[in-house]
Amino acid sequence: MSGARQKSTHENGREPDPDRVALDRITRGLRMVTVPFPHLSGLAAAVRVAIDNSIPTMGVFASGRLVANAAFTQKLSAADLQFVLAHELLHLALRTHDRAVGSAPLEFNYAHDYIINDILRHALDVSAIPAGGLDMAGARERSAEDIVLEMRRNGPSTSSRSRVWDGEVVTIEIVLANANQSSSGDSGDVLDAKREREMFPQDSAEQDARTRAIKDLAAKGMAMAAAIGLMRGRGSDGGGTQQNVRALRGIYRTPWHVAIQRWLEGVTPGERTFTRASRRGAEGTDVVMPGRQRHATMLNVILDTSGSMSNEIPSALGAIADFCEATGIDEIRVIQCDTAVTSDEMLSPSELAEYEVRGYGGSDLSPALLAFAEDPRVTAAIVITDGDITYPQDTMPFAVLWAVPGETTTFEPPYGRVVMMQRGNES
Repeated sequence: MSGARQKSTHENGREPDPDRVALDRITRGLRMVTVPFPHLSGLAAAVRVAIDNSIPTMGVFASGRLVANAAFTQKLSAADLQFVLAHELLHLALRTHDRAVGSAPLEFNYAHDYIINDILRHALDVSAIPAGGLDMAGARERSAEDIVLEMRRNGPSTSSRSRVWDGEVVTIEIVLANANQSSSGDSGDVLDAKREREMFPQDSAEQDARTRAIKDLAAKGMAMAAAIGLMRGRGSDGGGTQQNVRALRGIYRTPWHVAIQRWLEGVTPGERTFTRASRRGAEGTDVVMPGRQRHATMLNVILDTSGSMSNEIPSALGAIADFCEATGIDEIRVIQCDTAVTSDEMLSPSELAEYEVRGYGGSDLSPALLAFAEDPRVTAAIVITDGDITYPQDTMPFAVLWAVPGETTTFEPPYGRVVMMQRGNES
């Protein structure tokens, strides 16, 4: 149909409208993306495309609105356009917009670009990243948080580009410095909600609902990807932590569950009974665990979100969710902390499956422990950490269980009990 329309305009002696031509190319390109990536078909169908030449290249909002520069679109070959469009859809699938919350957005944008481009390089069998995209060999095997830390450490010596598409070769340090001095956000392709409201004020009322719908499609797409064996590698895992928490449940089993329950029995009130045995999780162990009699039971958790914990967090949160469902704990208060408290929320065990982790900075848990110390309701808390932390040396006014992922540790705090979150044998 678009070919006939273009022929007609030529017959009339008029040049085809470049915006219309770009829009038609993107529409066809989105269909082509779903051939190698069927799990992105829902997102491809839901995306709304706008041609806006104030955008230098191409970008996507969390609501699923994709904006493109007509000239940039037109100069791409069909194969390169497919790559770029798949890249933008993967930002939605990996929820880059959410992952950037609590950190410098452009840092996470660049980190996910490195990961996504390396994924696509191998999935589409291309030798070079098209459209002047960001290139880091092996990025798909790493977490976004790990790449962010490397960017911070080696910014002056790490070569990158001034924009995620069609940028000049510069150092990461220059990219981030320029981003701090400019509010336009033209370096990245992960575009924020405020900018969308400014560009499309007539759609502001629908923005939140569309964003939620895109998140649902992203979750379904990633579930499909896992089912058909796509999106392998730690790079995608790091970007999709919300999904990975669900995927990594069941990794830590007894004896860790038994150890934590015995500790909990000694420090929290509430009679347990085998007449209300574990609500769920019995299929994961031969040990029948007594449930807590029906009271509003809350578990207090401090989550170390320092960079060194980035690979352990999905498994650790899955372990907490497993334990709470197995023992009838109704609510979990989770404080996230790297060098400051980045989140303090009340959750149910099921809500951990979509939990948003923030931080990935330093390693000082003092703010979180002191926050619990000031709350008279807190009688016990679990601290999930690798032990490479700073913390108050004075004994806390509540019982502390230090839960350390791994087989061994040299971590010996002056108070509390240390338990290793050892991985159980898979049945």
